[in-house]
Amino acid sequence: MTDHDIRMRGFEERTDMEAALALLRSLVGLLETETVRLEEALGRTLAGDIVSEVQVPSFDKSAMDGFALRGAETFGASPTDPIAFSVVGEVLPGDPGEPEVGPGEAVRIMTGAAIPRGADAVLMAEHATDEGETVLAHAAVVPGRNVAPAGEDIAIGDTVLEAGRVLRPQDLGVLASIRRVEVAVIRRPVVGILTTGNEVVEPGSAEAGEPGKVVNSCRYLLEGMVAQAGGEANWLGTLPDDREAIRAALGAFHGDLLLTTGATSTGKEDYLPGLLAELGELLVHGVNIRPASPLAFGRLGDALAVLLPGNPVAAMVGFDTFVRPALQLMLGQPEGRRNRRVRGRLNRKVASALNRTDFVRVRVREKETETEGVAVDPIRTGGSGILTSVTGADGFIIVHRDDEGLEAGAEVEVFLY
Repeated sequence: MTDHDIRMRGFEERTDMEAALALLRSLVGLLETETVRLEEALGRTLAGDIVSEVQVPSFDKSAMDGFALRGAETFGASPTDPIAFSVVGEVLPGDPGEPEVGPGEAVRIMTGAAIPRGADAVLMAEHATDEGETVLAHAAVVPGRNVAPAGEDIAIGDTVLEAGRVLRPQDLGVLASIRRVEVAVIRRPVVGILTTGNEVVEPGSAEAGEPGKVVNSCRYLLEGMVAQAGGEANWLGTLPDDREAIRAALGAFHGDLLLTTGATSTGKEDYLPGLLAELGELLVHGVNIRPASPLAFGRLGDALAVLLPGNPVAAMVGFDTFVRPALQLMLGQPEGRRNRRVRGRLNRKVASALNRTDFVRVRVREKETETEGVAVDPIRTGGSGILTSVTGADGFIIVHRDDEGLEAGAEVEVFLY
């Protein structure tokens, strides 16, 4: 079968989006685990649940500056009838919490310091008169008041973080608090990015701006999206529309996922679908979505290969729809984790076609009154080569294959960028 036959058959048998996603999911497995130091773990995906073997805090500590004492002994104290306690010491943060507090005694204490033995409450400094060797309590304090007990934050055996979590700065703080200096994470997927096209040039090249030349925005778009998704982007360069050059690049690829842009439709120089069928396995070519309908994917050795359209907006939609879920599966992350969502009502009709899933870029704005809610404005410039239609959008809505468009006033869910 020739390249042309493969290209045309794929488009004659264009695949429904959900069916294509189901097939893609079946191709992807969880990557291996590796151990990294805590300072290298930001943005990495946890390989397993983190169960604490310690309690936090590890000791009863003061939540206030004041005096540690026996709370019951302050009952009845008031500004007009204070109760006196002998001050038998002082405890600062880092001290072991000595001396022991006996009946009628108090220890001067600072926030974060260990509660001395015998004490069960802290009288706030504002409710006391410090006379040096004596302190007068002007208010009662019940046992346990102003004391952060051991294990108040984390108890032994608590699951503090779950597998599949992408580690944030606050998560690293929690791991440090339970004395972890290393953490098991999923290895980053290695993602090769290959651009094709005689017309494609780099932004700083001498050819940029010449008639017929197109600056390679897809490279930087995809490198950024791969990094955001937790992958390791590996730029493989731009190749001309030369079958043998592209064939050699595909044959030399080593990694977990290959992304290509361009040369995936039905044109004379769209070699990629045929080459993937020759060197590996072409499983889907053409998906019933807009934009990004020429998208294709399959196997290339042990790697997943996703052939994205060359127009940047179509490449972005193809990435969000197919590549991001694949990376999430490789990393053991819950699928669909990235997008925040908001509901609103369309301000204008959106046209579509049956049996096709449309991704429509929109802006979101608050209406004049609170009861009116959120207005969703479709962006009028919809071409898949108009990259500013994405930078000017707040997100996108999905018009599903069973809907022949959406009417003005329809309630929609916006997936925020």
